[in-house]
Amino acid sequence: MIAFHIKRSLKDVLGHAILILFPLVLIFFFDYLYKTIDIQTGMEVAGQQRLTLLVIGFALTFQIYGAALSFETLAADLYTPMHDRLFASPVEGRSLVLSVLLSGTVVSFLQSLVIVLFSMFVLGAQFSMLALLLAILLISVLFNQLLGTVLLLVVGTPKVANVVTTIYGSVVPMLVGLYFPLPGSALFRFIRLYGTPMSLANTASIRAMEGDYGSMLLAMLPVCLAILVLFVALKPLVRRIAV
Repeated sequence: MIAFHIKRSLKDVLGHAILILFPLVLIFFFDYLYKTIDIQTGMEVAGQQRLTLLVIGFALTFQIYGAALSFETLAADLYTPMHDRLFASPVEGRSLVLSVLLSGTVVSFLQSLVIVLFSMFVLGAQFSMLALLLAILLISVLFNQLLGTVLLLVVGTPKVANVVTTIYGSVVPMLVGLYFPLPGSALFRFIRLYGTPMSLANTASIRAMEGDYGSMLLAMLPVCLAILVLFVALKPLVRRIAV
């Protein structure tokens, strides 16, 4: 079933192209902008290449929008006449949701992988500890896919879920300092480093490249706990939809 949903998802060529090409365009644009006007991105970290930080930031950002693409697929199964036919079959509702969730995770991670590899081999971004970085990106993908799925099941309509996701995906990168520097107060520093799941994944990525594995694990711990909570929340939500 997972293979079927991966093939189904890949049919949306335009959607996937946007989620790969648009972040690459933004990475190139912001890197050129910062070089031209000689300012620092809000994520600037001593010893790390600016382009590398932009790649990580935009890869994490567009994972949020990748979740929206996935729950559109799920909404087509749960909130259309297809619902009655699917739930009249022997397929369990939770299995259906998990299949869409896992296929969306695979596809979204592949999008992030393409962004990272293209940035490495074409744009010249440098990544130390690439394997650890990709593992962090995978965990972040899983969190965003779960969050999008739970959000859809809670609000019950893809339109509202899309609005919430769009707002979330617009605000969170700002809080990380992706688009512009944030004030230098202790509060804003905490928000930038630890205030959101994206902040935590971004901080963990930087710590991994610095070789600070203890701080990396501490940053990813809340994200992993959130994944567990969201996964547990799926069962009662799916049961409600199946009725």
